[in-house]
Amino acid sequence: MAPDHDTRERLLEAGTQLILKQGFNGTGLSEVLQLAGVPKGSFYHYFGSKEEFGVALIERTRDGYLAELKPILADRKLTPLARLRRMFEKGREDCACSGPSVECVISKVALETANLSESVHAAVRCCYQQWSALLAQVIREGQAAGEIDRKHDADRLGNVLVMLWEGAGMRMQIERNINALDDFLAFVFDTLFGRPPADGTAGGTGPSKAL
Repeated sequence: MAPDHDTRERLLEAGTQLILKQGFNGTGLSEVLQLAGVPKGSFYHYFGSKEEFGVALIERTRDGYLAELKPILADRKLTPLARLRRMFEKGREDCACSGPSVECVISKVALETANLSESVHAAVRCCYQQWSALLAQVIREGQAAGEIDRKHDADRLGNVLVMLWEGAGMRMQIERNINALDDFLAFVFDTLFGRPPADGTAGGTGPSKAL
């Protein structure tokens, strides 16, 4: 790894650790510099401000997360609905291994959105939009394959799945167990999607009101 890149990564890793402990607004640049072992001048070589640093942190986390999701959602050995389920099951497995207190930088920063600069707020929004768009594409594939009822609006449903998952993650933090993630999986894949139509057409056994 090139020295310049290593310095930048040290700053971003230090920022990640601190934000997970005390939030974005509660993290000072002096703390980041101390933890990373980097002089102040080096920080401003890479980032023009704390806000720019925050955007880079969010984008780094997003890129790492999407890099894990994309191979699962693109795995054509699985049906579209099975790919969606596998993606969320992997999230559950990760939380089970790491413990229910595990947190994500993006969701941590998102909770502070009212006090964020526009650039950081926009970066958070972009992350969730990209995630929702990935899910919507797989939902459309599932609808074309007859696995998912066509009455659902794919874009809206993708967005709702992200919101439900994020809410389950917050409940996991409160309850200090992963039961909420199990409830999410049961509701989404047993109730919301239900059994696919036998004739491959829209109809299904999902809720009567389309999302």
